Amino acid sequence: MVRRFTLLFALSALAVGIAVAPRHLVSRTQTDPDFTHFESSHVHPAVLTPDGTRLLVVSTPDNHLTVFDLTTPTPERIAEIPVGLEPVSVAARSNTEAWVVNHLSDNVSIVDLTTKHVKATLRVGDEPSDIVFAGPSEHAYVSVSQEDAIRVYDSTTLGLVTTIPVAGRMPRALAKNAAGTLVFAAIFNAGNRTTVLTAAEVADSIPDDPDFPRDINNKHGHIAPPDVGGIVQYLAFGGEGAGWYDEYGKLWSSKVKYTMPDADVSEINTTTNTVSRNFSGLGSVNYNVAVAPDGRLVSVGTEGRNQLRFEPKLRGYLVDTRISYVTPAGTLSQRLLNPHINYTVTPGPQAEVDSALGIPTAVAFSSNNQRVYVTAFSNNRLAVLNPGAGANQILARVPTIRGPSGMVLDEPRGRIYVVGRFHNQLQTLSSDSLVSLHVTRIGFDPTPDAIVNGRKFFYGGSTSGHGDQACASCHIFGDMDNLAWDLGDPFAEYIDPPVSNPLGLEGFDPQKGPMTTQTLRGMTNTEPLHWRGDRVNLSAFNGAFVSLMGRSAQLPDSEMTAFNDFAMPLANPPNPHRFLDNTLPDYAGAPSPADGETFFLNTPISGSNRCVDCHSLPAGTNRVMVPDSLLFEDQDLKVPQLRNLYRKTGFTDETGASSKRGTGFTHDGAIDNLFNFLRLPQFSFNPDTGIAHPARRDVAAFLMAFPTGTAPAVGVQVTFDGASNPEGASRVDTLRSQFAAGNIDVIAKGRVGTQPRGWEYLGGDAWQPDKASASNLTTAQLLALATDPAHAVTVTGVPRGSGHRMGNDRDRDSYRDGDELDAGSLSGDPLSTPLNVAVGDGVEGARNGLERVSPNPFKQRAEVLFTLARAAAVDVVVYDVLGREVRDLAHGRRFEAGRWSVEWNGRRNDGGEAGVGMYFVRMRTETGTWVRPLVRIR
Repeated sequence: MVRRFTLLFALSALAVGIAVAPRHLVSRTQTDPDFTHFESSHVHPAVLTPDGTRLLVVSTPDNHLTVFDLTTPTPERIAEIPVGLEPVSVAARSNTEAWVVNHLSDNVSIVDLTTKHVKATLRVGDEPSDIVFAGPSEHAYVSVSQEDAIRVYDSTTLGLVTTIPVAGRMPRALAKNAAGTLVFAAIFNAGNRTTVLTAAEVADSIPDDPDFPRDINNKHGHIAPPDVGGIVQYLAFGGEGAGWYDEYGKLWSSKVKYTMPDADVSEINTTTNTVSRNFSGLGSVNYNVAVAPDGRLVSVGTEGRNQLRFEPKLRGYLVDTRISYVTPAGTLSQRLLNPHINYTVTPGPQAEVDSALGIPTAVAFSSNNQRVYVTAFSNNRLAVLNPGAGANQILARVPTIRGPSGMVLDEPRGRIYVVGRFHNQLQTLSSDSLVSLHVTRIGFDPTPDAIVNGRKFFYGGSTSGHGDQACASCHIFGDMDNLAWDLGDPFAEYIDPPVSNPLGLEGFDPQKGPMTTQTLRGMTNTEPLHWRGDRVNLSAFNGAFVSLMGRSAQLPDSEMTAFNDFAMPLANPPNPHRFLDNTLPDYAGAPSPADGETFFLNTPISGSNRCVDCHSLPAGTNRVMVPDSLLFEDQDLKVPQLRNLYRKTGFTDETGASSKRGTGFTHDGAIDNLFNFLRLPQFSFNPDTGIAHPARRDVAAFLMAFPTGTAPAVGVQVTFDGASNPEGASRVDTLRSQFAAGNIDVIAKGRVGTQPRGWEYLGGDAWQPDKASASNLTTAQLLALATDPAHAVTVTGVPRGSGHRMGNDRDRDSYRDGDELDAGSLSGDPLSTPLNVAVGDGVEGARNGLERVSPNPFKQRAEVLFTLARAAAVDVVVYDVLGREVRDLAHGRRFEAGRWSVEWNGRRNDGGEAGVGMYFVRMRTETGTWVRPLVRIR
């Protein structure tokens, strides 16, 4: 019998291959053309309803809100409601109404939890991030990140009450005190009071570093470093008093005539709706905030160490990971979340990596003020802290599902719910034992496997020497930290220019001076990379995992390929400065982006060269290196792409000004606005003379509206509820015209009778329904279905190519969503179709089967997910390659119909640790047997 069982496993291994690639969902391919990779970050992705009976969780990749019933032994998914694009936060206004913040759609979906559909859509501004209900009238406070403001709305009439500006760039997470009298806004890109001096301002006054003298023997005769600027930081207690200092203690206040308030968290009085206090010194990137029942504010974030010069000083230690407490009186105390790490030895021992906490995405206080919980996105951990224990505050580091981005404490039930961004999962932990009780999917995840599998190499702490740093520590969720870093290395080699060198390029000196963090969005077809163009492609950065991140070795080629597969598809959001139809404004009496575009495309400004000759469309770069002599710089630079210029605002170097940021435009961030950039001597705007400089101002306005590669109509939504809505009808006409122009697809979601329905726009005023037997509708017929809020219809512009999936066939199984609903199968499950739908209760699945084992390979814990069409007794057993039983996970245990999971913690039946190697998981019921391979790695 043993020999027969061994042979069975051997044949299984031969069939699947030894190197088994993990799958995320069986219907997904590596190159799905119907998915756009925005990677919007969760803020508060889950919330309990006030009565505690429901858990609401955003399903970001599928643009849904999922409702879980908590009155059952484990959370049971009872509804999935389509909302806007890239939902990142949800708040429950009542037991019957939820507000979902849609980051890409620039709006809030107001969801009726009784009818389970969107009854209204509230436009709030560019890239909203979070929402709380607070104040005497329970108004809705919405953080609008790209407008540096908190917008306040009447939660009943949906009217705008006021707009509250904040003194920092990109307000993100919100929290309120118990009384609702104060709202706290965490500033995402808060900075750390560092700024940049130009090479002219520095004028050789920054010395060679005494600890890192320049190694002239490795420069092939190129001895002099380039003239570059320097980074200075405002210190309240410097050597000569408060002022701007470099890291060597030299005072530079005579060169910096502006102030930087460093507003990390803004406190808003909900009676006056004004900012009452700003708290500084918390972090340069502030991910989340919470308020304890006793009124203490807690914030989690990271502090960039960019004031230090040269890569060797920063190796394995670019940021501090912090938790900050602020008392009601305003007293600040801070703790490091990694006090166990010795950064003087890099790479560190495995014990450091195994305990590290990186990218703290969520934080929550217990009701008794005695515990604080923090999720570590980089390390798949939940940290449990005693806030009164000083440096030894960390009580436990609990393994979680991958990419823990949010959590909810359910203290009456003794549960903690953790949202896993990597695989769109929900985990239930016991708040007493901290043991994992249950893992289930939040909803269908259309993300391609290549992106899912590459996330761990972008966010994962294992890519660094101590386990707490990652590429995402600076390239925040694929974007920027808006800091300048001097990552030169005086010990490194000088790189000679190309042999064929008609432009007279100088080559790359290892000392390069301050450079601002660049976005990873929209990199495709913009190579070479880096400001200096010194990396031919993304794979050429592999050396940085050793020299900067502190690993002992570069990533293997397979892992670097996975990293590429995650990063290269990253897409920019739409530019908010363009009209819905992708045209540009032409303002009377103000700089005109439309006139600026005409100038950009047609008028020479540098000899015979037009702007577009170097900054070629569509990305704004011709990918050419420009000699330093033409740039009035001391090193060659690549023509940079222009798609994200509008996100670099907030810096001003005017005398006496208050600057939100310390960097702006160009490679070192030393220029505060585009108009001043266009005044550089290499640009001739003749006959643009006088004080006004109208042509320069027009071009600057156009650059702020430069197309990002994502049409402005993507994400735009209009909801019809039976009331007259001529503006909405006009917007739908514009969406249809954008479809005809090939810029977007258009879908609609609504409710006919009591049934949710969807439509895909085909053009020619034809809307295809989600039922094969139903006839196409005209726009008038579609909107006529919206008779009242209970039957509202929401029309949405979506990325080109995704209309069929998002409108009619959500799970890509070739069956339309409405037909699946009629047949009793699941529109969000590719395993459930009208052909195989179970006769019995198939709420969570459609047929018996072992769906997947993940993660695979795994280190500490693996989830075994299986589906039952009917209630059955189930055996789930782990075997080794010789067919010997290693662990019995379920033995004759009876499960009801649905989707279930059990977990293997890597231990044998005798309690010992199972070794590294290949295993097999066998699921068996009375109707069949299923086997899946599983690999454990160190």
